Amino acid sequence: MVGPPGCGKTMLARQLPKILPPLSDSEALEITRLQSIAGTLGNVTSLVRQRPFRAPHHSTTAAGLLGGGIHPRPGELSLAHGGVLFLDELTEFPRSILDQLRQPLEEGVLWISRARLRCSFPCRVTLVAATNPCPCGWHGDPSNRCRCSELQRQRYWNRLSGPFLDRLDLQCRLEPVPTGQLRRCFKTTDDPTENQLEGSFSSEAIQAARIRMCQRNPGGQLNSQLSALELGRFGQIEDSAFQCWEQLASRRQLSMRSSLRLLRIARTIADLEAVPRVGEQQLAEAICFRSYDHTPRAKP
Repeated sequence: MVGPPGCGKTMLARQLPKILPPLSDSEALEITRLQSIAGTLGNVTSLVRQRPFRAPHHSTTAAGLLGGGIHPRPGELSLAHGGVLFLDELTEFPRSILDQLRQPLEEGVLWISRARLRCSFPCRVTLVAATNPCPCGWHGDPSNRCRCSELQRQRYWNRLSGPFLDRLDLQCRLEPVPTGQLRRCFKTTDDPTENQLEGSFSSEAIQAARIRMCQRNPGGQLNSQLSALELGRFGQIEDSAFQCWEQLASRRQLSMRSSLRLLRIARTIADLEAVPRVGEQQLAEAICFRSYDHTPRAKP
C-alpha cells in the first residue's frame, strides 16, 4: 500500500487478521509450536486460535526478522506464520534484509544452516507492506505539497529491489479519506448496505470463498499454492480471459512470476464473487491491483 501519511494504511493492515478464515487444527498446532519455541506463548495452556499479527520495527536485525542465533529460534517472519506480517515504512528497512525474504516468501519455509545444525521454520504469511510515495510523503497528492525532486524520488524507490517488489501480488495507491466521510468512522448501524465490510470483504464471504477454493483445487490447496500447470487445469479460466492475460502481460512487460500471480488473483476474485469461471471482468479487476507505477517520469 502506497499513500500519504494518515491515509489509513496501518489501520487497514491491522484489520486484516479479523476477516481471515478461522485457523484449522493443524495451523493452530503449528503456530502454538512456533510461539512455544520462541518463548512467546506465556501462560497459555491450549492451542492458539487467533491468527498472529506481527509488525516489526524497521530497525530490526536480519536475525530478528528471519530468525537465527547460536541456538536457532524463529524470527518475526515465522512468528507470523498463518497470519499477517506487516512491514510499515517499508523503504526504511535495509534492502539487504528485505531481499533475504524473497526465497522464504516463495517457498513458505525458512531454512537456517549452522556448522553442526540445519533446521527449518514454516513461514507461510500474508505479507502486508506500507510506504509513502516519496521522502516527504505527498507525491501525487492533489494539494501539491510534495517538495521532492525526481532524483530524490528515484533514490527513495531504489531502496527496494525489483525482485522483491515482484513478489508483492497487490500494489495499489491509497488516497486520504475525504473530510466529509470521517464521521462514518464513528457511526454504527445495523443496516448492511452501510457497512463498509459487507459484501466481498466480509469474513463470511471470505470463508465461503476459501471453502469453494479448497473443494476445487487438488489437495485442498489455496490459489496462491497452485503451480502453472494446476492453474491451467483446475483454475477454470475462459479462453477470452487467457487472451486478455497474454496481451496484458506483454503490454505491461510483466515477468513470468507476476503474470502467474495475476491469474491467481483473478481466480481468487472469482471465488469471492462466487463465479465458477474466470472471465475478462475478473482479470481486469486483478490488473487494477497492480496499477501503481512508482517509477518517476521525466518532465516533458
